[in-house]
Amino acid sequence: MTGGERGEESFFAEGQAPPAPPEDLPPPPRRRGSPLLARSPAFAILALAVCAWLLWDLWPDTAFFFAPRTPVDLGGPGAYRLALVRENRLAQIRGDLADAVPVTEARSGRARTVGRIAGTSLLVDRPGRGGPPVFEGRILPAAARGDYAEVVAAMRLRGAAPLDGFLVLRDGERPRTRWLPVLGSALLALLALVNLRALLKHLVD
Repeated sequence: MTGGERGEESFFAEGQAPPAPPEDLPPPPRRRGSPLLARSPAFAILALAVCAWLLWDLWPDTAFFFAPRTPVDLGGPGAYRLALVRENRLAQIRGDLADAVPVTEARSGRARTVGRIAGTSLLVDRPGRGGPPVFEGRILPAAARGDYAEVVAAMRLRGAAPLDGFLVLRDGERPRTRWLPVLGSALLALLALVNLRALLKHLVD
């Protein structure tokens, strides 16, 4: 027996078994999934629905944030171009403010004035109680008509013409000024992607 063989015998004589062949080794432990993906499909579907609803609600403000900064010129008295009116766009118009109604913002308490551009069905919501007959701001989405229902009713009591299908220009609003809707939309989109991935992972597994 050679010296190398004696050394090997003495090594295994201490009670240690020889290493197992590679094919006999146990499989490596299964990698644990991310806790963000370990959620029930019902929860993922509910989260997706909530995110989609909130994204839809924030979409008008987000769209206006990215709108062009050059206003659409809607013209002036005798030469209005109301066919160019687009929701969530910056627009400018000139004209007299008829049937004006003073209002006060519920949250801030600021004074504003809402009136109709004479000869049109376009309302203007402007800050303060007066100013030059030039208005530049955001064309609000049609869904905002409900916020002006009381103002329109007050105008009708004053003898104003019917305002069917009216839109509102909110004087003073500019693109790239309100970051909160954009940041909220980005966060909601991220949450929606996480839950969509979790749902797809559950379906695949």
